[in-house]
Amino acid sequence: MGDFVGLLAAPFVGCLLIAALHCYMGLHVVRRGIIFVDLALAQMAALGATVALLAVPLVFGETLHEHHEGLAGHMYHQPADPGPAEAGLDQVGGAGTSAVPNEHAEDVEEHAGTIRAWLMEETPYILSLLFAFAGAGIFALGRFRDERVPHEAIIGIVFVVSAALAVLVLSKAPHGHEQMESMLVGNILFVGWHDAWMMFLLYLPLGILHFVVRRRLLAISEDVHGAESAGVPVRAWDFLFYATFGLMVTQSVRMAGVLVVFSYLIIPAVCASLLAKSFGRRLVVAWGIAVAASVTGLALSAVKDLPTGPSLVATFGAVLVLCALVRPMVPRLAGGSSTGRTQ
Repeated sequence: MGDFVGLLAAPFVGCLLIAALHCYMGLHVVRRGIIFVDLALAQMAALGATVALLAVPLVFGETLHEHHEGLAGHMYHQPADPGPAEAGLDQVGGAGTSAVPNEHAEDVEEHAGTIRAWLMEETPYILSLLFAFAGAGIFALGRFRDERVPHEAIIGIVFVVSAALAVLVLSKAPHGHEQMESMLVGNILFVGWHDAWMMFLLYLPLGILHFVVRRRLLAISEDVHGAESAGVPVRAWDFLFYATFGLMVTQSVRMAGVLVVFSYLIIPAVCASLLAKSFGRRLVVAWGIAVAASVTGLALSAVKDLPTGPSLVATFGAVLVLCALVRPMVPRLAGGSSTGRTQ
């Protein structure tokens, strides 16, 4: 039992961190009617990561897969003992005089190798972030005041085009099929404490920022035309919303995949909208649903030896059906109109 809990502890914390911010953003997404913005931004971030699969070999001369294999080989390879002749070279003549320069050259080479390894590892994330910010800019500029083109249409176009480009890139990249599967369903069962800690360090300032500006963003989500009439720079606030959304999604998709992240964003928000009225109560209900689905989905995956991502998505789907069934039997939680403020 202890091993079972230890195996799921870090993934469960990762799920809680995803739920903490995604449930809040999901309520905004549902209220704005931009349901697929998460998929579109996640797909833009994934496109950046797939572009990195082709860019890394061109820049560094090897793929990430080969780089990881080389690290593993270096870790487990033990150098052979030097022969008598080689050992003697260090103790005679000119060999000894080159010891200091050789050591300095080795230090420089090791430092350069460390920088190179870091760049190789972080290039997919950097490109994912840049592509997500590009998507945020497109969505912020794509809101037309006269709504001659629905905002959801822009979002759908970005999703379809970026998905198609990702497939084209993966068709030419080594291990493309594996990358596509990871992009969709992730590998959250293998999330470690380092991953959870890095996500916390990113989500904490994002959460504080959204708490500070919550009233302005909620006003835009509830009545964009009223906000524009009041002189609010809607596009600037939209870019802030989508840019922070992109930061959030880029990190969460690395851990959980596109489908799982979409489930955390939309399904708890929809369930909460069925069961509660005010924004604050909806947020509490969404958090509770996300935690319950996380526990159930992770436990189901571990006990039945099922893929973790699809298990979580299926669990969220079952919870949505359950909420739809019980809604007629449970009065909606008191809390005023849907425009209620967060506390």
